[in-house]
Amino acid sequence: MRLVCVPNAGGGAATFRGWADLLPGDVELWAVRSPGRETRIAEKPPHRLSMIVDPVIDGLSRLDPLPFALLGHSMGALVSFAVARRLRSRGLPAPARLLVSGWNAPQVRDGMPRLGRLGDEDLRRVLHRLDGIPPEVLGNPELMDLIMPVLRADLNVAESYVYADEPPLACPISVFGGTGDPTTTAGGLGAWSAQTASAFRLRLLPGGHFFIHTQRRAVLDAVRRDLGACR
Repeated sequence: MRLVCVPNAGGGAATFRGWADLLPGDVELWAVRSPGRETRIAEKPPHRLSMIVDPVIDGLSRLDPLPFALLGHSMGALVSFAVARRLRSRGLPAPARLLVSGWNAPQVRDGMPRLGRLGDEDLRRVLHRLDGIPPEVLGNPELMDLIMPVLRADLNVAESYVYADEPPLACPISVFGGTGDPTTTAGGLGAWSAQTASAFRLRLLPGGHFFIHTQRRAVLDAVRRDLGACR
């Protein structure tokens, strides 16, 4: 099975570094790297969701056929959901499972502030509170000058998303949330159940927005079980 992983806003493939070592040997892990970061730092970051979604679908079409699952954290959850819908609309193979974390269901209007519109200092304070960027990076102006444009572009893409009613997905959905995550609610995470016509599983783990790092082993144990159920 293939596991396609989509990172949070501003993130890259490094978000999932070390994950493959904790998954079964027959699971291929593929991490999405969008323009503007890591080896693609010279490229302009995406300014529409389709600029992230369509390359993922194109990349899948070039790989050898294999059952696959989509996993996304934070903004990556929204991207993964959009990929699953786009695959269906194109009549392409569907994911065996959708796994999302750190993001309320797309139909939920959660009242969160539009972070992409915050000034630099306010956005840095939010990032510090979410514990998504190491303090030594937050305190390095040169590194932050590289990160902020990409982060803002991703936030604007996510925050401009307009939900449209469509039938639920046929694949099961697994949802993960942090009990101390200020960006999600139990109700918002549970509302993902409306997006599947199949099985649904919600797991809440200790931690904040980036519980996928602090609870990595627990997350991957659950991912391994859910992938096994798809076989």
